[in-house]
Amino acid sequence: MTNADGPPKAPPTPPTTEEKAAFEEIEWEHVSPADRTGGPERTVFAFGLVLLAAVYLYHRSTGELYLVLSWAVGPEDWLLLLAVVVGVAFGLVPRVGKRGRREVKRVAQRLRGRWLTLVSLGVLAGVLAIALYAVLSGLQPRLTMETGNPGPDRFQPPVGFDGPYMSTRTDCVGTVTGEAVGERRCHGTWTYPLGTDRWGYKMTDLLIIGSRPVLYATVVTIGVIVPLATLVGVVAGYYGGLLDDLLMSYVDVQLSVPAIVLYLIAYLFVGNSMFVLLVAFGLLSWGGIARIVRSETLQRREEGYVRSARVIGASNPYILRRHVLPNITNSIVPATFHLIAVLVLTEAALSFLGFHVSFQSWGMTIAEGLFRDHPLEVWWNSTTPALVLMATVAAFKLAGDGLRDVLDPRGDHE
Repeated sequence: MTNADGPPKAPPTPPTTEEKAAFEEIEWEHVSPADRTGGPERTVFAFGLVLLAAVYLYHRSTGELYLVLSWAVGPEDWLLLLAVVVGVAFGLVPRVGKRGRREVKRVAQRLRGRWLTLVSLGVLAGVLAIALYAVLSGLQPRLTMETGNPGPDRFQPPVGFDGPYMSTRTDCVGTVTGEAVGERRCHGTWTYPLGTDRWGYKMTDLLIIGSRPVLYATVVTIGVIVPLATLVGVVAGYYGGLLDDLLMSYVDVQLSVPAIVLYLIAYLFVGNSMFVLLVAFGLLSWGGIARIVRSETLQRREEGYVRSARVIGASNPYILRRHVLPNITNSIVPATFHLIAVLVLTEAALSFLGFHVSFQSWGMTIAEGLFRDHPLEVWWNSTTPALVLMATVAAFKLAGDGLRDVLDPRGDHE
C-alpha cells in the first residue's frame, strides 16, 4: 500500500524492556502463588535473627566482655547488629539476583560524572570505615603517662602550625622560637600530626574514637528506623481505611512529641548512653518519613502497572516490593540521609552540652577545647573536630540529594 506523500511508514516500535522503567515492568513468570510465600530475603532475615539470638544468649551465659577482637558490646551494639541483619536480608540479598545486578549496574552507570555525589559517598565510606575500626578494636585515647594523669605532651600544635610555649607547660616536642617568655612559640611535628589536647590525648585518636556515633546513627537509621517508617507508610497508603487512620493517628501523636524530650526523660530515670538516644529517636523520629511514603504510595497504587499486576493475581507483598517501593525510593533516600545528619548533630550537641552520650565523641572534644581560659591559643582542639563534623554532615546531605536522582527509576527516560 502506497502513500501519496512518499513511501509507506513503518508502525512505531514498542518500547523494549530496557527502555521501560524498572517498576513498570511486570515479570509475568514471577507472578505466581510461590511468590506469595516470600523469598530468600525472608529466609535470610529469619536465619539472621536466630543466629543473632544464639550469639546473644551465648555471650550472656559466658559473661565475656568482648564479642569480636576488642569489641566490648553494650545494648547499642546489639541494636547495631539487628540493623545489620535487616540490611543484609532486605538490602544486600535482593542485589544478588539477575534483576538486582541489573539495578546495581544501572545505578553505577548513572553515578558516572556526578563527582559531588561520589566524593560525598567516599567521605562517608571513609568515616564509617574508621568508625568500624574504632568499634572493633576498642580504641581508647592514650595518655603519655601510664599512671593515667595528664601526659607531659599537652597542647602540642599540629604539624605546620605553632602554639604558645607556655600552654605546653614548657614541654614542647618540636622547635621553640622567640626570645621573650611570653612570645615563645612551640612548633608542631610529625610526632603528633594533629596535635594534642589539654590531657595529652592525641587528636588523631580523638577524631577516630569520635566517629563511632556516626556508625551507630547510620546503620541503625538505615536498618531499623527507616524500614519501620517505610513499612508504616506503605501499609497505610496501600490498604487505606481503618488501618490507615490508626497508623496515621499514631504518627500524629509521635510528631507532637520531640524525640529529644523522650531522651531527656530517659536520661533522668534510665541513664545516659548511645542506646537511649537511638531508642528515643527510633520511637519518635520517623513520622515525617512515614507521611512521605504514605503520600507517594497513595499516588502509585492507582497506576496502570499496579492495577495490571493486581488483576492477574499478583500478591500485595509482590506489588509493594516490585512496583511501589522502587517508585518511591527517590523520596525515601534524601529523607533518610537528612535524618542521619540530624541524629549525628543531635548526639554532638548533647555531648557538647555535657550529657556525654558517647565518650570522647566529636561534640565532647569540641567542648573540651572551648571551655578554657584562652581557647583561640589552642584552636586545633575544637576546630579540627568541628571541621570533621561539618564535613560529615555536609556529605550526608549532598549524598542524599545526589542519590535521589540516581535511584529514581523514572530517570532512565530523561
